[in-house]
Amino acid sequence: MLPELRILLNMHIGERIKARTKEFGIGTTELARRINTTKQNVYTIFERKSIDTDLLQKLSKALEFDFFSYFGTTGNGGTNESQGPYGDSQKEIAKLKAEIEKLQTELKELREAYAISKELLKLKTKKTPKKSSRK
Repeated sequence: MLPELRILLNMHIGERIKARTKEFGIGTTELARRINTTKQNVYTIFERKSIDTDLLQKLSKALEFDFFSYFGTTGNGGTNESQGPYGDSQKEIAKLKAEIEKLQTELKELREAYAISKELLKLKTKKTPKKSSRK
């Protein structure tokens, strides 16, 4: 038997969800809030060996992980690469971080230019003291 098939047959989806929850750094209360259920139901999900696809989709979104990839198809021709609405998130995050960095640099430059302009205006409008005329 292929190792991938053996893993798939022995997979416990609830344990995978529990592990991802821990890895993602949120508690059961927060996960319950994100998927609109109770904390007790989250513990029940952790015990499941199989799961409804609608619930798995909610969990994938809440935990930013494509759990469907464990089943060999993710809508990308049967490969296990993470694609779709959740799989490209790492690329999107990297792109957004680069954009934020660019905007922060631009903001810093604008603040510096503003400070210089403000100082120049202050110097320009500063009145020079008049010499007193004593006769």
